[in-house]
Amino acid sequence: AGGVLGLLVLLGSFVYPLLVEPLFNDFEPLEAGALRTGVLELADAQGVDVDEVLVADASRRTTTLNAYVSGFGGTRRVVLYDTLVRDLPQDQALSVVAHELAHAQHDDVLVGSLLGAVGVAAAVGLAGVLLRRHDVRRAGTVPLLLAMLAVGTLLAAPIQNGLSRTVETRADVEALRATGDPEGFVELQRQLAVRSLSDLTAPEWYERAFASHPSALERISRSLRPWRRCTSWCR
Repeated sequence: AGGVLGLLVLLGSFVYPLLVEPLFNDFEPLEAGALRTGVLELADAQGVDVDEVLVADASRRTTTLNAYVSGFGGTRRVVLYDTLVRDLPQDQALSVVAHELAHAQHDDVLVGSLLGAVGVAAAVGLAGVLLRRHDVRRAGTVPLLLAMLAVGTLLAAPIQNGLSRTVETRADVEALRATGDPEGFVELQRQLAVRSLSDLTAPEWYERAFASHPSALERISRSLRPWRRCTSWCR
């Protein structure tokens, strides 16, 4: 069972951008211009082969500013939310794209999918060991299984989120190296924090345990360290 679920995790990573994304989004090629040129130049500088640069009609469902790189090999494409194209100046939009290209450069999605598959298989195997003295056909086993799932998820969260924050920090640093624009990065983080109503005063223990991304202030201070520059907002 663990092996089957692990394979499904991997399959989902490959199939999702090709079959699932088009069911819920309409995509159009990003029109020729400075933004498209900048995206392609960043992809070339970061060593990421890009097949297409598309705009998704995300504004139908959200005001979030986002972009992502989906697919593998020849199917890889950069997708920008229409909110990003419409609401952000080019320097900030390229900062988002550079971050996502950094993920693609290091195959973070593939590595994450492999780790997810291993984690699922291990969790199912552990559940089998812990339930070996219980009859899984009895209804009374269901609450025990759900309790194990809840406790296991809680205990695994700090490890999983710690790895995620490390990956996100690396992508921030790579993006700054690619764009050479710390001012645009700072303003982008401010915009993201405002739009998502981020809590900038969350306790550090909570961030360490349950945050999959570094806080806005942490991302700015850490990622700008090579430049030794910051704005009054991040201070």
